[in-house]
Amino acid sequence: MLAGPTTPISPMCRALARTINMLTSAALVDIDRSEDDRTFFQDRAAMLAPLLATLLANKRALEEFDLGPGDANQAAVEIGDEVLDRGVRAGNTRAKLGLAHKTGLGAAHVFGDRVNSLTEAPLKLQPGLVREAVERLDDVPSFEDKVRIKSDRLARVELQEGQLKKRDEGYAARAKLESEGVRLVVEAADLLVQTKAALDGRFPRQRSYVARFFLDTSRKRKRGEDGGEGDEGTDAGGAAEG
Repeated sequence: MLAGPTTPISPMCRALARTINMLTSAALVDIDRSEDDRTFFQDRAAMLAPLLATLLANKRALEEFDLGPGDANQAAVEIGDEVLDRGVRAGNTRAKLGLAHKTGLGAAHVFGDRVNSLTEAPLKLQPGLVREAVERLDDVPSFEDKVRIKSDRLARVELQEGQLKKRDEGYAARAKLESEGVRLVVEAADLLVQTKAALDGRFPRQRSYVARFFLDTSRKRKRGEDGGEGDEGTDAGGAAEG
């Protein structure tokens, strides 16, 4: 089966590469073909080559983002969560000690009966919840370190909000790359269909020969087959013919 418009980008790159390489090889190796046939093969390969280069660039950009900024943004958010959790727990402990012998509202008014309700909140919601909690410090009696606790926890909140915003911006950048990849895959699928139609028209009743020019993405290649490790697809002509 030809790689189609819903084929993932990696197997589509392999499919395009296979067709380009088969066309190029046919122009050089298939001595039974005419000069016109050889020119036909070369022209068709030249039509596909720029798209493969663009697809590969898109694929690499996605991989580089995932392993670079994408993972770095996620790591920063996870460390920021730990820093915020640590600050909330320490602030709760200090508030309890500072308010232990005072009348009026206590630390539970600020951080809740269970501080875990803040530290275990969803990542995206936690900074806002902690900000609301810290603002409630204004409601309790004065105690040593009260002002410092508030300013420190707000600084941690702002730090985590910045990391979450940066991660969201990264998600948006990746989504744009992914959307471009989808468009390119659809374009590649159309060109493969056109190429097969052109080959069928030029070599009628030679279905097996034409099939060899295309990667069959309907089955997975077994480990070690054709030098691959579990990659999808094989030549559409089948191993039995060669």
